[in-house]
Amino acid sequence: MRLPQAGDVDSPQATARKMELEMHPFPQRDARSDRPACDHHFLHTNVILRHASGASGEAEEHIEKILTEAAVAKRRVWVSSILFAELRPSMFVPGRFETLDGLTRYIRSLATLVTPDPNTMQRVARLRDAKWQRPEAVRAADERPRTMSLGDAIQIASALWVKEAGGVSDLKFVMFDDLGANEARGGRLSLLRLQDYAEDARANSDVMAAVRLTRIQPLHQARPVPQREPV
Repeated sequence: MRLPQAGDVDSPQATARKMELEMHPFPQRDARSDRPACDHHFLHTNVILRHASGASGEAEEHIEKILTEAAVAKRRVWVSSILFAELRPSMFVPGRFETLDGLTRYIRSLATLVTPDPNTMQRVARLRDAKWQRPEAVRAADERPRTMSLGDAIQIASALWVKEAGGVSDLKFVMFDDLGANEARGGRLSLLRLQDYAEDARANSDVMAAVRLTRIQPLHQARPVPQREPV
């Protein structure tokens, strides 16, 4: 077998593959174990933004644990590069981070950024084209189908890319979902409860993939339950 020489030029396919790996680096496997040396959290932008502004409430401890393990134990967290479009300078308020540049450097040093490729963006379009609707038996007479927002669709599709192309089968998509069980009709689609709006999911592979993606909210800090004397 001929060994590569110094003057060899990579094929177009090899060059494209190298560029893909640079854009979407995957965790390397530990030589001592068959498990990837990473954690399996994909953070919605609202988790990072709330953490930066100190608005995570009782879930702060859980988020801090995920980010600390990423920094100290070198566990990987995934974030969509759309996050940087959310960092409007006029909206930045010093808090946990004194400057916007400081927050940007923190994100770059900690998270693995996922930039969607054309195939992922086509999935985004299909997710936005899907009609998310509750079953007829439980929806109101004038209730209309919901549409996934562009930002949410990009993040869901990017998380699915990590899960499928990266082989991270137990990926957890972490987000804040502020919608109550009886949110206003025609409002924003709840990512946490996609399954409630997927009446025709089995006929749409992209909808099914999104529904099967593990979606969780950051855990609230556990509080002791007061004990009562037996009656």
